[in-house]
Amino acid sequence: MISPAEFIPILEESGLIIPVGRWLLHTAARDCRQWQETHPGMRVQVNLSYVQVAKTNVLHEIWEALDEHDLSPACLGVELTESGYLEPGAHFQKVWKGLKKLGVKVLLDDFGTGYSNFHCLGDLTPDCIKIDRSFTQKALGDSYEYNLLKQMIQMARRLKTSVCIEGIETKEELDRIAVAKPDYIQGYFFGKPVPKAEFTERFINS
Repeated sequence: MISPAEFIPILEESGLIIPVGRWLLHTAARDCRQWQETHPGMRVQVNLSYVQVAKTNVLHEIWEALDEHDLSPACLGVELTESGYLEPGAHFQKVWKGLKKLGVKVLLDDFGTGYSNFHCLGDLTPDCIKIDRSFTQKALGDSYEYNLLKQMIQMARRLKTSVCIEGIETKEELDRIAVAKPDYIQGYFFGKPVPKAEFTERFINS
């Protein structure tokens, strides 16, 4: 299996990320709508490449996918990678505000790896920040970093932004992170990525 960290940069450099990203939006919306037939509260999240945002009318493409597959905007979340988006510019601000106006959930991914700060969080008001695995691992191994993580969670809560901790792989890590009281916890401890058919069989049809 090839890691997204390997092939996504190639797709972005070649421009193929644009049709692939469009396909991903439609596939996610279609599958989520199908799963909602038995699980009405089902939601789905997709990653947006900075190339999609910069070179396409991504707001229209998202609306088109939602409309074609009859999926409520509230059931879609879009993840924007921190280092690729936290740059000044009218276009980015327009897209960010457009996503919020459309009603989809906006998540800031890989938080803690780039240029982010809580001042910009106050300006952008994401629905959720996802703490990157590299930051999580530092917090698990160092008391200062762990206390910093707890402060970040408390500050985000004051800004009405939820927090998801990424990269949890063991029960010991889960127990330690749970004490910090994040809103969500994500990682291979709960399960690795699987094909749609396997996901449907294990979690939808069971």
